[in-house]
Amino acid sequence: MPERDTMTQDALARALKISKPTLREWQKRDDWPTGATLEQLIAWRDERGLGRIKDGSLGALKAELMRRDIELRDLKLGRERGNVVEREVVQDMLQLLSQKLDLLLRLKLEVELGPRVAGKSAAEANVEGGLILDEIREVIAGNLARFETEAIRKSATED
Repeated sequence: MPERDTMTQDALARALKISKPTLREWQKRDDWPTGATLEQLIAWRDERGLGRIKDGSLGALKAELMRRDIELRDLKLGRERGNVVEREVVQDMLQLLSQKLDLLLRLKLEVELGPRVAGKSAAEANVEGGLILDEIREVIAGNLARFETEAIRKSATED
C-alpha cells in the first residue's frame, strides 16, 4: 500500500473504507489529523466510531445499535463507580471555584500586598510576592481537592 502522502483522494477513501464525499467531510472537521499516516487516520476514524456502518443492512444497523448500548452501559457503570462526573456538576463547581479564586486574588493583591512590601527592597518584595503565590497555590490545591470530593458525591446523588 502506498504511503499516505502519495495517495490520491480515491485511494485514501478506499483505504479508509469510505466514499470520497465522506472523506471530504471528515477533512473539514477541526480534529482532522493533517499530515497523519494511514495507520493514524484509521485509528482516528476508529476512536470516533466513524464509518462503522458500511452497507446500511439491518445486521450492520443492529450491530451498531448494540455497540452503542454497550458504550452507554459502560458510561453508566463508570458514573456509578465514581469514575465519571456530570458535566453540569463540573461546570457549577468550576464557576464557584473561579469566584473563590477571584476573591482570593483580590484579597492578596489589593489588601495584603501593599503593607507586606512597604519599605522593602525589590528583592525583598519579590520574596513577599513568592510567599503570597505559595499561599494562593495552597488555597487552590485545597479547594481542588474539596471540589473533586464534592463533585463525585454530588454526581452520585443525582442518579
